[in-house]
Amino acid sequence: MINTPWGLLAYIVGVAVVAIILSFAAVVAWRLATKRGELDGLIAEIPSETALKAALVAAIAASGGQPPSAEAVAAAVRRVPVKASLSRFQFLIFTFVVAGLFLLLSIEAGAFVEVPPTVLGLIGISGGSFIVSKGISSNSNGGSGGQNTTTGDGSQ
Repeated sequence: MINTPWGLLAYIVGVAVVAIILSFAAVVAWRLATKRGELDGLIAEIPSETALKAALVAAIAASGGQPPSAEAVAAAVRRVPVKASLSRFQFLIFTFVVAGLFLLLSIEAGAFVEVPPTVLGLIGISGGSFIVSKGISSNSNGGSGGQNTTTGDGSQ
């Protein structure tokens, strides 16, 4: 329990810091749910190069062949459909949880606690799942990471 004034102060500060971290997490979740386009890149896969080029061509066509404004280009890119990435979301949530827990433990102890190797391994596995999913998605886009490898005349 809390036996000293410093222990009470550490507990109050710990609760405040955890509340701040949880409020940041709640704001991220709320913005993802309510504001289209604001935080899509946080947990979404990057659209293919072909889809982005098509959006830019549509923006140029909509402006009558003239160079489109920056707002028109941004609006066209935002309209490109994106897929949510479960591996990015998992890594985001796991990072919030681990950071919050170790912050709380450090504040309760009054010093930084040692991070066990198993937790570091779990964070590595979570990050590795993101890397593997990126490799799979780039391989499904033709193995070139979404890059178009044809030349102007259609040859490889």
